[in-house]
Amino acid sequence: MRGFGRKYFRSVDAGRIIALPSLLRTGLPIVILLFCAGFNFAYVTWVSPTWGYIGLVDKSPNRSLHLLGYALALLLCTASPKKIVRPSQVIYWFCFFCVYIPALFVPLYLQLENSVELLLLQLSMTGGMLLMALSYRIPRLRVGTCPVESRLFWSVVGVVYIVANCALIYTFRDMMHLASFGDVYSVRTPAKLVLSANPAISYISQGLATVLNPLLMGYGLAFRRRGLFLLGAMGEVLLYSTGAAKQQLASPIVVLLLYLSLKKDRGGWVSLAGLVFSGVFLVLTTLAVGAQPGPVFNMAFLVLVRIFTIPGAEMGHYQHFFQNMPHTYLAHVGIINWLIPNPYELSLGEEVSSFYGYTGKYGLTNSNASFFAMDGIGGFGLLGILAMGFLCALVFWMLDSCARDYELKFSVPVLAMVIMSLTNVSLFTTLLGNDLIALMLLFLIMPRRVRTASGAAERFLVIAPVGAGLLPDGVAVDGRAGDEIYLSIPHGKPAGNFGR
Repeated sequence: MRGFGRKYFRSVDAGRIIALPSLLRTGLPIVILLFCAGFNFAYVTWVSPTWGYIGLVDKSPNRSLHLLGYALALLLCTASPKKIVRPSQVIYWFCFFCVYIPALFVPLYLQLENSVELLLLQLSMTGGMLLMALSYRIPRLRVGTCPVESRLFWSVVGVVYIVANCALIYTFRDMMHLASFGDVYSVRTPAKLVLSANPAISYISQGLATVLNPLLMGYGLAFRRRGLFLLGAMGEVLLYSTGAAKQQLASPIVVLLLYLSLKKDRGGWVSLAGLVFSGVFLVLTTLAVGAQPGPVFNMAFLVLVRIFTIPGAEMGHYQHFFQNMPHTYLAHVGIINWLIPNPYELSLGEEVSSFYGYTGKYGLTNSNASFFAMDGIGGFGLLGILAMGFLCALVFWMLDSCARDYELKFSVPVLAMVIMSLTNVSLFTTLLGNDLIALMLLFLIMPRRVRTASGAAERFLVIAPVGAGLLPDGVAVDGRAGDEIYLSIPHGKPAGNFGR
């Protein structure tokens, strides 16, 4: 088969075939160590020397806690899913790489709390993530679905999409332009005033960004409808021109990368992602040292600081803030504050920014953080991290149950905005404001044709030669490579040891 040599290695001593994905899964602990080392290298070599003036300092962390961070990452790795078989597992690993690992190390460099408190933070984060990891041992629920007829479904989507974009264009008709990254707040600040004065437009904008545009892009890629992908991508660019939200501009790239990486995944996605991130740390750090402001410098800031370092720094900031200020007991969540009074006047992110004196050209910045920080620490302290780990595991289980009939190359790209938001905002904001609940409901009503996994054939590698007469009905030879045979097995049929 074409490309066979790139996927498999032959063992010299045993003459057996070793699958590369299996090798990658086995080597995942080494990948995690490389990722941790790469992250710390980037922080010490470029992030802290360059951005220490905004609080990303290096105060020589406690060596024992630093080593413990590596050990805890390895421990959690052994309990985590090594193969992507559910949509939420991609979100889990993004939380692992972008929130959990930074939270193990960045607070140690900042030293806003004593060693005991920092140790408790490390243990709490590991406990919260462990609850999420162990939840994957629970079988998914068989949720009843109500698939809509295909023509009706896409007609409704099309009408809603056209009306929503027309309303958006009309509302921002005198304000739309593509702002440079250095000028986003000049667009974002007046856009917030417009959206606060027009709540309906705010919901429309969010629905386009998190549901309709990702749906068009994911469907266009999975079903080879490039026009739909381009339409969804142009929709995200249009949204960026109204509010300068950088996530919207990055959304088409993230959707495309998720699709391409999962399309031919054979079980090594997690390790490959870790290796890519580790390589990015090394390359960007090497290029950024001594670089002047420009494309390389800006890319290094976006990846090394904004995506990976800030989530860890915010864990330390929120821990210190709520050691000195009252907890919210989730009163920062819109519905819950009807029952429990919120002790803060500003949003939680703005309160934290005010505490540390973080201001920008247009006033207070918004120190949004992951659900572990905002809902967990902000709500109940370090024990809240465990509570949010349990609640997030429940949400992931519900999501996986709703999306069980879809191929990952479709369902995961559709969830791209959710993946990006969950590492940076409250879980409740992701559920309601960023429309995760709407996406789960959408999975339940999509036409049967979209449910590509329900009738898809699975491919299995059989080492021993197989005779045609030994194959059960419906099982066909899907390809050969030397002595190996690939079988195409219809969904629902058991994959036995044929020809053994």
